[in-house]
Amino acid sequence: MGSRYYTLLTAYLTSSLGNWLYRLALPLLVLKLTGSALSTGAVYAVEYIPFLLLSLPGGVFADRFDRRKLLIFGDMTAAVIATALAVVVSTGSTALWPIYLTAFLLACVEPVYHPAFQSFLPEVVPADRLGPANSWMHSGDNVMSMIGPAAAGGLVMFLGYQTTIYVNAATFVVSALAILLIRPAAAKGERTPPPKATFVQDVRVALRYVFRRNPVLAAGSLMFTGTNFAIWLIQANFIFYLTTYRHMSPQLIGIVLAAQGVGAVLGAAVAGRLVQKYPPGRILITTTAAAGLGTLLLIPARGPLAIGVIWGALYALGSINPVAWFTLRQKIVPRELLGRVVASTRMLAFASIPVSALLAGALESAFHNMYLIIVVGGLLRLAIAGVAWLSPLRTPVEGVIEDAPGAPRTQPRTADAEKTV
Repeated sequence: MGSRYYTLLTAYLTSSLGNWLYRLALPLLVLKLTGSALSTGAVYAVEYIPFLLLSLPGGVFADRFDRRKLLIFGDMTAAVIATALAVVVSTGSTALWPIYLTAFLLACVEPVYHPAFQSFLPEVVPADRLGPANSWMHSGDNVMSMIGPAAAGGLVMFLGYQTTIYVNAATFVVSALAILLIRPAAAKGERTPPPKATFVQDVRVALRYVFRRNPVLAAGSLMFTGTNFAIWLIQANFIFYLTTYRHMSPQLIGIVLAAQGVGAVLGAAVAGRLVQKYPPGRILITTTAAAGLGTLLLIPARGPLAIGVIWGALYALGSINPVAWFTLRQKIVPRELLGRVVASTRMLAFASIPVSALLAGALESAFHNMYLIIVVGGLLRLAIAGVAWLSPLRTPVEGVIEDAPGAPRTQPRTADAEKTV
């Protein structure tokens, strides 16, 4: 895949580590200062707000501006914000507002960074290598999700909050420098500058493209919205289920969650080869159906080993899905629209999560029957896979789908159709 990709991978993993450092260090710092669970939980609430506010603007920025420079700017902005907090902590201040402000500002970077990064990857990697490229990225992200909290906890314990936050800032600087080393794409491969338009017009173009011009993308987006809803019916109550229904100790719960991490890494590791061998849309449908069946297997499972194996398998399937989806999206969306499409489809997919999490708690409180909730979640995933099988998502598609403003004149091709010119 070349040195440009591996440099980008290094930047991505370093920046991901930095995200985990602040996600753990800041709540721990608030807990130390206040001893309040409510104040600590407020940090997570503050970090969720920018996703709702900036996802669509982030997509517009990714399509309007140079994506490489946008990534560098995002990393350097995060480094400055983290450094400023480290300076405040070094003064011995016990004020909470700088911590909440830092959490909010650092979280503001991510919804802008993600669509720029997803749109920049096809500029670095050939189209036929996007599957393995996304697989390596997602594998690394899962590894960081396992070692990142441990690294953050160790740094806080042995070096203190001030040094940990400085290290956090340093990771963003390293990421920015790595991206700076990536040579810009040759002029031949550069995207056509978008016509001047308002923010609302930019968003409308992307949404119109997804839901009117690209039935494959529309089907995939709606499938992810539904599957996230089904997943979080169980995910939101999973710790409660293990504690109350299965009477597991914290140590045994830790084993189950460790299996979750292992499954996620293994799933992402094999996803690249699967995407190269099979159409991404069919992978999405198959893994969703398999996950629905696997969810139902949680009902007879009793011990931590059985539950851990099933839960790990579900996370393995769940890791294959994003790789297939990212690859499909990068292949069929015109480059000048990719940032906005990434942001809008991601926001749509995530919109069902808070609704599902609240409903899950309400259902458990009303019926006190987690087995019923598990059945509903599993059957819902199977139903979604069945509907997706009847949708255009099942049809293998290659090449950019046109009918978008400024789209390259490349017709989509299906496995059953003759090659067009």
